Amino acid sequence: MDSILREMLQEMPTGSSKTTLYFFHLLYRKSAKTRRVTQRKPSSGPVCRLCLQEPGDPEKLGEFLQKDNLSVHYFCLICFVCKKKGAAINCQKDQCLRNFHFPCGQERGCLSQFFGEYKSFCGKHRPTQDIRWENVGEESCVLCCEDLAQASVGNIQSPCCSQTIYHRKCIQKYAHTSAKHFFKCPHCNNREEFPQEMLRMGIHIPDRDAAWELEPGAFSELYERYQHCDAPICVYEQGRDSFEDEGRWSLILCATCGSHGTHRDCSSLISSCKKWECEECAPAAEATDYTPENSGDIPCCNSTFHSRGHFCRDTSLEENPGPSSTD
Repeated sequence: MDSILREMLQEMPTGSSKTTLYFFHLLYRKSAKTRRVTQRKPSSGPVCRLCLQEPGDPEKLGEFLQKDNLSVHYFCLICFVCKKKGAAINCQKDQCLRNFHFPCGQERGCLSQFFGEYKSFCGKHRPTQDIRWENVGEESCVLCCEDLAQASVGNIQSPCCSQTIYHRKCIQKYAHTSAKHFFKCPHCNNREEFPQEMLRMGIHIPDRDAAWELEPGAFSELYERYQHCDAPICVYEQGRDSFEDEGRWSLILCATCGSHGTHRDCSSLISSCKKWECEECAPAAEATDYTPENSGDIPCCNSTFHSRGHFCRDTSLEENPGPSSTD
């Protein structure tokens, strides 16, 4: 093909520059493709699907097993902890041939990270912390208040509070409950350095809301309105747990806490009374010097349980007094 193109170039007239450039382009593309083919490495054959290595030494990697398009070393299938097949996790340290099941790895001190490349390490090559027990303030876990075993992979140190050490299982339980949006240092509330170090040390932090926010009806009681009369003497015939939407038997709730209520007549509240405070909240309201600009925001009664003199008064009668009558 190359010789034919060269002969065509020699026979072409010198004036046809565009055609000449086109044939030069074909020659260059052909030669570049030939160079790429010759520089390509020959196929190395099948590799292990677990460790991505060639068959290698069977004494080191075990028998190289092949079935259909699947190839694997025998030792890559064997868990170094329980010696059974199905070990799909291998240590990410170079030249380390240890494979293990995830539960077996946890029992033997292996570590799996749940971020980035999701690496796993055996107990010999796992990430470590330099815990200096002479500087530790507490000898017990802050979360469970139980003693800490020194020189144990079951302990984990806080990066922001270096004198605080926790049980790994306690931190994992805390992370599973609080999840990503509420996970922080239990000691100083650090939300940046603490989660990053816990991820590095193999703590799984779920990316979801906290467990207490996922419970069905967890906050349903917050949507319930208080429905009980707390006056010392309830004069409503239907009882304290009954009330009407309007009128003298309507239920007025405390303007401060909302957790106490009274019928209007049970506390001698006039019909124009819009706000009322219970006996527990009245002292706090009286201690403040704040006076709302709108007089309608002023509580009409300081306490349900005071004498009947403490009820809403119609101030319009004081501002525009009518003619007084004398006997």
